[in-house]
Amino acid sequence: MLFFLIIRRIVKCFAVIAGGAILLMMGITVADVLLRLFGTGITGAYDVVRACGAVAVACALPYLTAVKGHIAIEFFYHKCSRLGRLILDSLLRISAIIIFGVVTIQVYRHGLALLASGEVFPNLGLPVFWIPMLISLNFVLMMIVFLYHLTHPGKEFIKP
Repeated sequence: MLFFLIIRRIVKCFAVIAGGAILLMMGITVADVLLRLFGTGITGAYDVVRACGAVAVACALPYLTAVKGHIAIEFFYHKCSRLGRLILDSLLRISAIIIFGVVTIQVYRHGLALLASGEVFPNLGLPVFWIPMLISLNFVLMMIVFLYHLTHPGKEFIKP
């Protein structure tokens, strides 16, 4: 289906962004530590590392969900029959969609509140509203992946 093909590409792009955020976070940290040996540092390094950490986690979640890289409750799965596993898996995914749906709305509202208040990073002065917006977007992608897993039981959304 074309819709899921587009979502797959978006999820993969966000996974690349997550990897880039981790590399940037490591590079800035190393450069800041080395520069501090010479009595200087990178202004706003803490702000950038903090933002990169949020971006890395948020952008990695849909990919992790798509490849089923999460920890499953193996104890319950081994105790259940095939039908029991299907029911348990469906119940967990439906509850995850509901929970992430509520959280998505709240995080998005928080982003709107940050935008309205003009909240910025302390050292760099850059706005921070985009971080909750990015998190909520990635939660929407996760819910789509959960929906795919519900409608296609036993299949991965993306092969790792």
